[in-house]
Amino acid sequence: MEKDNIQIVHTDVLCIGGGGAGITAAISAKKQGARVTLVSKGKLGNSGNTIMIGGSYSMDGKSAKDYGFKKADASFTKEYLFEQIVKQSFYLSEQNLVQQYVEESPNIVYQCCQWGEQAKIKQKFFSPGGWMLSGHAMGKALLQGLEETPGIELLEDIMIVDLLKSDGKISGAVGYHVYTGQAVLIYAKSVVIATGGYQPFSLTSTNSDVVSGDGIAMAYRAGAQLADMEFLLFIPTALEPQSSKGSILPFLLYSSGIPIDTVDCEGRPVKIPPKMRKMAKGSELDKVIFNYYWSNRLAMGKGTESGGLYMDFSKLARLPKFLLNFGFQESLKYFKDFYKYGYYHSDNLFYFKELMLEKKKLEFALCSEYSMGGIVIDEAMATRVPGLFAAGEAGSGVFGACRVADATTEMMVQGVKAGCSAAQYAQYNAQPVVDDGQLQKLLDKIQAPLERGSGVNPLGVIQKIHQAADRGFGSIRNEEGLSRALAEIEQLRDSELPFLAARCKSPSYNYERLCAIQAENMLTCTEAGIRAALMRRESRGFHVRSDYPQVDNDGWSVRILEEQGPDHMIMSKRKPNVTKLPIPKGTEMNIPEFMIKQKLRFKNASIR
Repeated sequence: MEKDNIQIVHTDVLCIGGGGAGITAAISAKKQGARVTLVSKGKLGNSGNTIMIGGSYSMDGKSAKDYGFKKADASFTKEYLFEQIVKQSFYLSEQNLVQQYVEESPNIVYQCCQWGEQAKIKQKFFSPGGWMLSGHAMGKALLQGLEETPGIELLEDIMIVDLLKSDGKISGAVGYHVYTGQAVLIYAKSVVIATGGYQPFSLTSTNSDVVSGDGIAMAYRAGAQLADMEFLLFIPTALEPQSSKGSILPFLLYSSGIPIDTVDCEGRPVKIPPKMRKMAKGSELDKVIFNYYWSNRLAMGKGTESGGLYMDFSKLARLPKFLLNFGFQESLKYFKDFYKYGYYHSDNLFYFKELMLEKKKLEFALCSEYSMGGIVIDEAMATRVPGLFAAGEAGSGVFGACRVADATTEMMVQGVKAGCSAAQYAQYNAQPVVDDGQLQKLLDKIQAPLERGSGVNPLGVIQKIHQAADRGFGSIRNEEGLSRALAEIEQLRDSELPFLAARCKSPSYNYERLCAIQAENMLTCTEAGIRAALMRRESRGFHVRSDYPQVDNDGWSVRILEEQGPDHMIMSKRKPNVTKLPIPKGTEMNIPEFMIKQKLRFKNASIR
């Protein structure tokens, strides 16, 4: 690609990502007096995973009470929140980052609530100190914040392909307009990565199909470290009806407490002990509890042909009709606060009710909702690369092996801090001179899929990544499956990735070119995740190994780190930062035993 047909942008702080972390970072940096450019692969506040949100953002109950919310539970203190986040992380969280989450969340959460009120969105307060809302509503609240902060340069529908470095420091980024194909060169003194996590499976759940780990992989190539990449949060996700495939409606049904059983392919129920059911009630701990018991049944080879299980509605079907209809109407009342009446997102709840009563059971699978792993950051959200910062799901360190507290809160807390830190860095550092050789390589990389006469179909490579991850890197893992998946990923990386070619050669909205860029990023993240899962010979949080079921606190209370070497991925491990709660010693027989011993009781979902 020639340099004379490039859009040139000059800025102090470049924020990459159009969701909560990117928008709050841009607002924060602007308030520090920096020139700020905010870039999104899609539409700001209305793309990626923002539109998929169907959840909450929150602060501790004591702070919510102080802000005047009468229904807040003041006993849900910052101290309690800190303790529970660390414990539910299985002690892998960086405790200084957890403290930051706890201490700094009230201000930005309350600010977001105010943006929501100004934007007239529907949001519902619930005890102890949070608000329920839809993804569309969250996006409108964030856009209200942007509207109230004039002067930020906004660039939408631009795919950032890679970061630029000069003398070891960040000097900008290169990308292209998705719709026109024109290249974009952004000179920047500092960059904030806020692009979300990664999801390598064929069933996308609450992750949209553009969540390919772009920012994580870019930071890795720029010299940043990654950590916790083996930890992906799995939740029950619909396989049927076809119109609801990928919906988290099964999770909402299970967590609501209505009488639904889970059965395997032979019709045998999956029993969850009363102690664990009690722990799950009213808490997002239900995710890790469901995942453990259902995954172990799958490890016995009792899954469906699609690798799933069944929701069994037999008990519901036997209820008196008036009682069933009453419960259904109550559910509709809840959903109508956020979605079209009778719907959850695009799920027709009337049709779903008819189907579950007719068929008595519906198939679901465990699929990734969120990635705990990402870029290694410190309390300033700085990576080890000068000028490079990260926030939200693209980063790592708060949630360790299991996330229960709100990710939407994390993205805003860290976005604010990252924007402030990036602006301060830009204030005291001159714009580095861009390396022309590196720039030309990146321009060639953007153009390569269009210029190769023949080669490998990028969509086919992405499908193969999905297949490898589905077979060996899912909710239940073992040495054989992980090793086979890693071999498949390595083969794709070495033999197919260098030869990706788009069949259509037009630069205008070329989906295969977009997939070629995303395929490299997804491969990098998936390889990092599989390597870490293979290395971690124990079970912990959402990392469940059928061949190593014990929780080994003495050997594996460590974070697995990965960085780019000259010709391979370099692995290392270290203990997380401990400020208050010491890491327990010894070995527990399995994940439930660990949870019982640690007395996990994080009741953060009392609206259910």
